[in-house]
Amino acid sequence: MNTISIIGRANVGKSTLFNRLAGKKQAMISDIPGTTRDLKYTEIQWQGDQFELIDTGGFLAGQKPLRDMTRRQEKKFKGESVDDVDKQVEFQAKIALIKSKVVLFVVDAREGLNPQDRQIADYLRKTKNKKIILVVNKCDSPKIREMTAEFYKLGLGNPLLVSAVNGSGTGDLLDEIIKKLDDSDLSSSVDPSRPINVIIIGKPNVGKSSLANSFAGEKKAIVSPVAQTTREPNDTLIEFEQKKIVITDTAGIRRKANVARQTLEELGVKMTISALKKSDIALLLLDISKNITKQDLILGRLLTKYSAGVIIVANKYDLLKNQGEDNENLTKEYTQYIYRHFPHLSWSPIIFTSAKTGFNVQKILKLILVVEDRKQIKIPAGALNKFLKTIIQHQPPPKKQIGDSTRTKLKRAFITHLEQIDTRPPTFSCIIGSQEKLPEEYRKYIINNLRKKFGFHGVPIKLAVKWSK
Repeated sequence: MNTISIIGRANVGKSTLFNRLAGKKQAMISDIPGTTRDLKYTEIQWQGDQFELIDTGGFLAGQKPLRDMTRRQEKKFKGESVDDVDKQVEFQAKIALIKSKVVLFVVDAREGLNPQDRQIADYLRKTKNKKIILVVNKCDSPKIREMTAEFYKLGLGNPLLVSAVNGSGTGDLLDEIIKKLDDSDLSSSVDPSRPINVIIIGKPNVGKSSLANSFAGEKKAIVSPVAQTTREPNDTLIEFEQKKIVITDTAGIRRKANVARQTLEELGVKMTISALKKSDIALLLLDISKNITKQDLILGRLLTKYSAGVIIVANKYDLLKNQGEDNENLTKEYTQYIYRHFPHLSWSPIIFTSAKTGFNVQKILKLILVVEDRKQIKIPAGALNKFLKTIIQHQPPPKKQIGDSTRTKLKRAFITHLEQIDTRPPTFSCIIGSQEKLPEEYRKYIINNLRKKFGFHGVPIKLAVKWSK
């Protein structure tokens, strides 16, 4: 029988949801955090299907979590009688998670997005062979439902809004559970979905091949301090957290004036551009031990022409750390430096790494999965209408003077509604109910607020403007 577990921080309503789905009171309910300690089990039948549901005590805050233990420490912990009840509760939750094919990650709509929610979301992404359903509980009124858009920032897809107290949305949740169980063969060790195509872009000799080799865990590309060692794109297929990722190492792109015509270098540059057009995510690689150059800026502008997500990778961080400066202040200073030179990529996350030492290479792969998930977010129409109303109230479109010198008046574009028409990348349509044009500055205002509200960090957003007939 398939197993489903309910995971979440304390006091988000996991036991209430468990009882609601079970159709009877089996778990103790209290406003006191940490009421549930032992695992609770029940069998549920829905639309002819049957599965086992587990209620857990949750992942606890305020102390070193069990998930930070090494395997050796965890083994020792499992074999001993430990007085730390909180760790025992978390250990039980981890056992339930391992057994489950589908995980219901429950968050609290009233309290909003919590830092611990983000930690649990990051942890769940590392789990293998699991389907995760983000459940936003305590959506007891339309007003609360309108405030749930921030949970898109967790990067776990469309949240499912429920109220465990009155049962609202629980039928849809059960339908979604059955769908997840039937969608794919979860016993497979490899996700059957298409691979994520990731391209490494940068000028010559910034460490592209070294980074590609570091991803692969072995030396597959020739690494040399001599510029233009790589002449054509090289693909490497890797598996990370049950996802297939194709890493494309490319030839370094120099200024067009410096590239001789009808040479291998010119052909390599054309092949790089062709590979970029087909990529899901681009890693813009910078040599952070040196100043940003004009060629870096040209490559940054090149990325904005295509639909790929972008992650800025500041390589050779080990050379800066050797200078003995404080790491936190150093990364903050260089983050500002990079965004100052790439204002058009201010929506792209920056990660500091060293391809040579392997520092933060795993974090780049994790960020790739997060950005790819964000590209597939689909925002419900109701959430978009509420969002549009809010941003217009805060700052309406500017008035523009129309007419001739003898008769003029001020008018502004009247936006009737906003809708999402596609994903990968997220594409929106802004409908104007009048004939006035929407200023480019206001178009950017809408895009920036979409990214901030719904968590599209690292993802390009397209906004088409249409006029109603």
